[in-house]
Amino acid sequence: MPALKNPRHERFAQLIFEGITNGEAKPYYQQRAYLAVGYTPKDVGKRNGSAQAASSRLLSRVMQRVREFQAQAAKHTHESADKIVRELNEVLTEARADKAHSAAVSAIATKAKILNIGAEQSNQQINFATAHSKRDIGERLLQAVGYREPDDVSIQQAIALNDKFVSDLEELARQAQGLTLEQLEEQDERWR
Repeated sequence: MPALKNPRHERFAQLIFEGITNGEAKPYYQQRAYLAVGYTPKDVGKRNGSAQAASSRLLSRVMQRVREFQAQAAKHTHESADKIVRELNEVLTEARADKAHSAAVSAIATKAKILNIGAEQSNQQINFATAHSKRDIGERLLQAVGYREPDDVSIQQAIALNDKFVSDLEELARQAQGLTLEQLEEQDERWR
């Protein structure tokens, strides 16, 4: 579709697309775009002012154009995303071979972000309280960083990383508290 006939509407659609792409909050970029194209609403800056209502009405008129911008961007970045994911897969394979667990998890998390995996879960809270096993915890840890359906190998690596992380935290706490050997044994008994 060619540019919109009304230049203000075209620029508004471009600014909406930029706001979405930059991850800004909807009311903010929507009102900002409305003011940036030269409209002067009543009650500027007030909650539920006319800028918010008017920008919503205008957005409904230009939404198809915004979707076109999104489709163009997706088509343009697809090749780049594929290349990055291939490179991350190589890094992941090497990290697993070297038992570099944090590098492996980082590669997985980065791939998930690039592929927008788990974006729809980003507002959902992962509930660790309902985990019944270490496997459940490992799976939820990976899901918390956007890895929607982790495989068994990744889950086992996440469990190992979590165990090491907890162990390191316990050691840090022990050092900070300066506990004696007897106190450490008592503490270990309480944790069992």
